[in-house]
Amino acid sequence: MSDVSAKEKGTVLVFAVVATVLLIELGFRLLAPAQHQFNNVLDTYPDNPRGYFDRLSTEKGPAIYGVPMNTSDGLGGRPASKPGEPTILGLGDSQAMGQGVRYEDTLYARLGENLGTSVRNVAVRGYDLDEVVSRYAYEARDPGQYEWVVYALVLDDFGLDRTKHQRPESAALSGWRTRSATINFFAHIAEQWALSEATTAAYLQSYSGENFHQKTAQIRDLRDAVQSDDARLLIVVWPLLYDFETYPFQTIHDALSDLMEELEIPMVDGLSVLSERDASSLWVHAVDHHPNEIAHRLMADAVSDFIRKQDSEGE
Repeated sequence: MSDVSAKEKGTVLVFAVVATVLLIELGFRLLAPAQHQFNNVLDTYPDNPRGYFDRLSTEKGPAIYGVPMNTSDGLGGRPASKPGEPTILGLGDSQAMGQGVRYEDTLYARLGENLGTSVRNVAVRGYDLDEVVSRYAYEARDPGQYEWVVYALVLDDFGLDRTKHQRPESAALSGWRTRSATINFFAHIAEQWALSEATTAAYLQSYSGENFHQKTAQIRDLRDAVQSDDARLLIVVWPLLYDFETYPFQTIHDALSDLMEELEIPMVDGLSVLSERDASSLWVHAVDHHPNEIAHRLMADAVSDFIRKQDSEGE
C-alpha cells in the first residue's frame, strides 16, 4: 500500500477543519441561547420566564408580555392602592416607580403595607437628581404634609456621560454577525463586556470632581427643604444589579455613605440588603435589569425596619 501523499493529507485536514467549523456553526444556530436586544427603557418583554407578567398582545400577534403601568398620578407617579392620607412621600426614577412590577409589589406600596400607612409614589421614569429636587418642591408646596420623604437614589442619578467611553462597532463586523451565528455569539459577548466597561467608567467618573461637588450641594438643599417642612429625609440607595461577587461600584456606595454621614442624612444601602442574592435573580427580565418584585420586597422590609427604629428612638 502506497504512503498517503502530502496533498491528500492536506485535503483531509482541510475537509476536517471545514466540517468542524460547519458543525460549530450549526450548533450555535440550533443551541445558542437567545440574544435579546437589551433595553432598559421599555417595559414590554418577549417572553414570561417567571410567569409574573400579563400577556399584553392579542393571541394572534407576536407574544408581548409586561405589567400594565398606571402612571396617572400627578406628573407621572403611580397612584397609591392604599386609601388614606399619605404620611410618606416616595421620590425616585423608574426603579422606585417599579418598572415591570405590579404596583402592590413595589418598594413604596410594600413600605406602606409594612408601616400601616399610605405612601405617595411620585417616582417617574427618567428622573435624575435635578428632577427629583424639583418634584419635591412641587409636591411639598404645602408644608407639613409628610412625616418622611424617602428618596430611592439610583447610582446614575448623579448623571452619566457615556460618550467618552463608547467604541462603535465596525460595519464589516456587523455584516459578518448577520451571516454567522458563531461570530454573532462571540461578538455579543465582546459587546456586553465593552458595554460593562464603558458603563463602569462613566459611573465612577460621575462621583468625582466638580460634578460630585455640585450634586452634594443639591442633596444638601433637598435635606434643608425637607427639614423646613417638618419632615425627615431618608436616602435609599438602589445598587446596580451586576454580579455582586465582582461588584465594581463599591467605591460609589462608600462615597454616598460618607456624604450622607457628613450631611447627617440617614441612609439605607441596598447593596447590603441584596448582595447575598444572585443579581440576575433580581432582574425584571434578561433584557431589563430593573429590580423585580423580589428585590422590591427585600428593600421594603429593610426600609420599614429602619423607619420603625428611627420612629421608636424619636419617641
